[in-house]
Amino acid sequence: MKGSITKIYTVFDGSSKKLVIPVYQRNYDWGTKHCARLYDDLIGIIRENRTTHFFGAIVGNSETAFTYVVIDGQQRLTTTSLLMLALVRSLENGVVTSKEVKLASKIRKSYLVLKDENDEVKFKLKPVKNDNDAYIRLLHEDAPIESSTITANYRYFLDRISRGELNGDEIWDAICRLQVMLLDLEPQDDPQRIFESINSTGLELSEADKIRNVVLMGLTSHVQEDLYENYWNRIEKSVEYKTDWFIRFYLVAKTGKTPRMDGVYEAFRSFQKTSASDTREILTEMRNYAEYTRKLNSACTGLADADRRLRRFNMIKHDVTLPLMMPLLGEVEAETISKVDFAAVIQILDSYLFRRFVCGAPTQGLNKIFATAYSEVRRLRSPQDSFSDVLAYSLRRRATSGRFPEDPEFEQAFATRDLYNIKSEYRSYLFECLENNSSNDTHDIAGALEDQSISIEHIMPRTLTSTWRENLGPAYEEIHTTWINRIGNLTVTGYNSSYSNSSFTEKLTRTDGFLASPYRLNARIKAAPMWDMHQMDARTKELTALALEYWPLPQTDFTPRIAPLPIVPMGDEESFTNEVISAFEFQGTKKTVKSWKDAFVEVLRIVVENHREEIFAYAGEAAGFRTFFGSPDQMSRDHTLVVPGLSVWTVNSTSTKLGILRKLFDHLDLETDELMITLRNSEIDEFEPADDSQSAYIELTKFLPGLQELATVSASEEETRPIRDEFADAFTEFRIADPYAVLPDRSLPDVESPEFIEAATPEDIIAAVSLLLQVERLMPGQFHRVITTGTMTRWLTVLT
Repeated sequence: MKGSITKIYTVFDGSSKKLVIPVYQRNYDWGTKHCARLYDDLIGIIRENRTTHFFGAIVGNSETAFTYVVIDGQQRLTTTSLLMLALVRSLENGVVTSKEVKLASKIRKSYLVLKDENDEVKFKLKPVKNDNDAYIRLLHEDAPIESSTITANYRYFLDRISRGELNGDEIWDAICRLQVMLLDLEPQDDPQRIFESINSTGLELSEADKIRNVVLMGLTSHVQEDLYENYWNRIEKSVEYKTDWFIRFYLVAKTGKTPRMDGVYEAFRSFQKTSASDTREILTEMRNYAEYTRKLNSACTGLADADRRLRRFNMIKHDVTLPLMMPLLGEVEAETISKVDFAAVIQILDSYLFRRFVCGAPTQGLNKIFATAYSEVRRLRSPQDSFSDVLAYSLRRRATSGRFPEDPEFEQAFATRDLYNIKSEYRSYLFECLENNSSNDTHDIAGALEDQSISIEHIMPRTLTSTWRENLGPAYEEIHTTWINRIGNLTVTGYNSSYSNSSFTEKLTRTDGFLASPYRLNARIKAAPMWDMHQMDARTKELTALALEYWPLPQTDFTPRIAPLPIVPMGDEESFTNEVISAFEFQGTKKTVKSWKDAFVEVLRIVVENHREEIFAYAGEAAGFRTFFGSPDQMSRDHTLVVPGLSVWTVNSTSTKLGILRKLFDHLDLETDELMITLRNSEIDEFEPADDSQSAYIELTKFLPGLQELATVSASEEETRPIRDEFADAFTEFRIADPYAVLPDRSLPDVESPEFIEAATPEDIIAAVSLLLQVERLMPGQFHRVITTGTMTRWLTVLT
């Protein structure tokens, strides 16, 4: 096999050469996110004037003089071909222009079709999932196959090209700078063996491996060694080489989003591109966060009260709290948060998670809650407020699946739940805490349970003897069924096996019986004359009171200046009737919306991105969906276009829309709690008004709730970036090229003044925002500032 570095477009060159994807290749599975990454790279090539951009490797075999079989690299080649075709169409339709009059014809004839009278396609895709047919139809401008990813990616490129980020010559120039390692098989090479070698079952690079490579690549050996030894290696050691795991939580803490485990690298690259910090600064912070993680997970923060609680808290899995705890420990070490406040935070988190566990609250929404908890508290908190007080408010304000169980619910669940048949770590943690509570004179219950020197004892045994039945009375069967695994009947002992099904008196008085037990948990048992329902009930109340003391509901008088918007998972039962939606977050995408209809359709578009073929197949038989071929004009008036070829029924109630979504999620095995819904604090009718009855500026004023939430100087640039990017994109159709024509002799400070805003017309406001975005390009940070000062909110209020 011989290799050479070449430009990717040359692989397509040759008037009679056909590129063939063999049937043993994996299917084409790049989605629009991969296409977006490629197009962003093209923009970077031009703006940074890079001469080349490495685009991976391609392995092929010249089967004949006219046929080149692609053994590996079809994802890149297919996507590049779709991009070239989209550029050709855009040039032909005048969407973009080129100084070279015949550029579209040159690309088409040289790189897309074979030189024959039939205009045959040069690039033959693997004939699965309609890929090849879909590609041919696009080339020949026949009716597209909308269920195909090929079609979806082609449409994505058409859309990106139409935005005008690059002109036709720049796009083609950037494509021509994409460089690949081309590996050609030689006669002695076995194509099948080469393919098997490339796709062997050897270990793939981990997400952390890829991040390390991209961080260190291109640097001098001296700098690489410094960054590796003093930063990367120390990160790995601190987190015991669970580097993928750690970086995922670091990204959650920094971005408020939880990437999939196989998407950590892509999430890091996205974070790196938008971060104001350079590589060394990012690695410095990661090293600090890794050290905080080590201290938290080993309960060695050096803060005695906090570590005492952490040692028990660490018995149960609480990784989900790391995005809050890592930066918080950093604040403690910087002395911006007190040691007492930090210890109070740990108690609140301990109570919150354990109460939810006992009450059977779902865990799916916790990732979303703790992804933004630190930033929310920091944004709401004034200098005179303790962090723990604001955190208590933040957690207690949540409803339904995110709730902090109140005392009555917790008491009821603690007293009646089966606390024997739970995970062993929770069982050990439970009895460790009940035995030791806040005492300094402690017993290592968890350690003894782990090494099996003690075990959980059922005081009333699991199998009743005649003596036990007689002592319990006529209702013994009901009593046994009801109380057997409740907390009132459970304790710890080192002599479980010898107690067996013995009578209560024997368990109490025998050698090493309960009377000789050193554990506080057995104090009431020692004083009991017999063991029946009344004794179990009394002990339950005693232990429940202890639980309420150790896992208290935090009290707070904190009232925020601006109340956060409620965030609720869609779930399986919530109706949301008479609630107004403001935004949603799903699979890493957060989007501001103007209505439930808007959210409904946008969520479906995200789902289609990852499940295109499945949804088109599902839509053919599911109520609410329709597939069609041809113009969107053929759609029913009560339907809305999701993607070309697929529409959904939208003239219906909120509950009906959610019902359609829940059925689809169930069909695709998606978690309904993964869709997080941000609500406004107002009411609407069961049926929403038609979009054409809304304000002319609804696409801008829909951002008001989110902007109001960020109207505080405590909001960071990282927190405002998502809404800034989203708003700027929505504002494109309103932007005025020359705002000074509307606002002569006005500067940015002028249009921020109360006098200007009070007298402003909607046209003045549009001009003011246009001026802001112009200034932002020259002086980054102005957009963030007008959000945090509340100016943006005041401007948009004029548009309402």
